[in-house]
Amino acid sequence: MKAVSIKAAIVDIFKPAVLSAGPLPLPTAAQTLEVRPDFRAQVFYGRIALPSRYLLSPLAGFTTLPFRRIVRRIGGVGLATTDLVNSRALLSRNERTMQMVETHPEDRPFAVQIFGSEPDVMADAAQMLQAHGVDTIDINMGCPVDRIAEAGSGAGMMCNVGGSVELVRRVVEAVSIPVSVKMRLGWDSTSLSSPLFARLFEEVGVAAIAIHGRTREQGFSGTVSLDGIRQTVEAVKRIPVIGNGDIRNVADAARMLRETGCHGISIGRAALANPWIFRQLSEWEQTGGYSPAGTFDERLQLMLMQFRCIEERHGTDRAIVLFRKMAHWYLKGMRVQKKFRGDFQKIRTPEEMAEALEKIKSSGPVDGNRTGVLTDCHIPVPSGPVDKW
Repeated sequence: MKAVSIKAAIVDIFKPAVLSAGPLPLPTAAQTLEVRPDFRAQVFYGRIALPSRYLLSPLAGFTTLPFRRIVRRIGGVGLATTDLVNSRALLSRNERTMQMVETHPEDRPFAVQIFGSEPDVMADAAQMLQAHGVDTIDINMGCPVDRIAEAGSGAGMMCNVGGSVELVRRVVEAVSIPVSVKMRLGWDSTSLSSPLFARLFEEVGVAAIAIHGRTREQGFSGTVSLDGIRQTVEAVKRIPVIGNGDIRNVADAARMLRETGCHGISIGRAALANPWIFRQLSEWEQTGGYSPAGTFDERLQLMLMQFRCIEERHGTDRAIVLFRKMAHWYLKGMRVQKKFRGDFQKIRTPEEMAEALEKIKSSGPVDGNRTGVLTDCHIPVPSGPVDKW
């Protein structure tokens, strides 16, 4: 294949191509209505009024700035948060860490999630982020990964009530922007401490709580406890509680809102398979119905838009390598043949990418359904004993 630029390949594949910034057009079809809960009042993080109650969860390796920009263009996102950021690495201005906290005018309101076990370091990192222009800071108290939890960070904070409350208090007092905490139900089934922590954190000035409805011991196994989330919601007086876990579609979100009384929903892996989910949820709340996720061609277009965002920052060659991980989930959601998905993971040059895109565009999804609703894509989670992750 003759040499060709990625830009030229994109223009050739989509005539006309819709690659500009701004909201993407609405699909025309409507989905089945879901039973609506009694929606709570608009969600505020301190003085910040969120545009919607549907949040993009921190997801290591995926909730990068390019992806945040894309879901915001689609619409419906109330708040988007970075991958979890090491507070010590942030203070040392580690290059990779500084890239993780980069933002863009499209990316508002914008939160950075930090982790650590030292109050002084966490408070200094929060002050640095405030000076950096971050809208709100989230403290990670839920990461179950052994190397983080066993060091007293992430879910490990749930084993130290006094120390964790003091750390959170120090961060809250160090900055004038809102501070939230994301946690799990508890360390294990014998210590379901999230209601206690939620009350104590509210007392020291936390603006919001996000709660994943599993214990650290569970990891991502089993199912989310909606009753456990409800108990956390009922433990606070004023601040919003955001429910998280097992939200794959509008029906799942409706059930969580109805059964827990939570103020909002935070979505992670499902957004990889369906970046339209935030807009669907906002439409459903406003109208009782919602539009379908994108078709095959719309998903391919969105994939290329995200690539262009990465290319802006890193240049074409580096962007191709960085994008392959995210492209895998786009292509899986598009029902692209396994061989073509595998081939895309090997591309290194603009010419190879252009050729791979042409094959994908020509072959279409495995069921041949280019214009209809694609079936849900399963996004796997870590499995096995948590201490082996």
